[in-house]
Amino acid sequence: MENPRFAHLLPVTAAVGLLVLTLMVYAAVLTADWATFLVCAPAIVVTIGIVSGMAGGVILFNREEDETAEEASRPGGVAVFDRMAARIEGWWIRLRPRRLGR
Repeated sequence: MENPRFAHLLPVTAAVGLLVLTLMVYAAVLTADWATFLVCAPAIVVTIGIVSGMAGGVILFNREEDETAEEASRPGGVAVFDRMAARIEGWWIRLRPRRLGR
């Protein structure tokens, strides 16, 4: 293969497929309900294909989706937690009992 990134597509697909199928077979063994497992097999295979395709696309193009201006303007991370902490503190100040001992 000329592009070495294509070499990663098959292992990623195999790893995702093996992981999902192993967990589903384990669940079928635990419940002893193989009929349900076999009925769900088409949906499982489609899920494996979608996840593998998305992972393969990220590997192949070697980049993630760029952040839009709207997403960049939203507060994220610490700013969200600081705002929530300020709200909780404000509620606590309004709701706390006033000196119960007196």
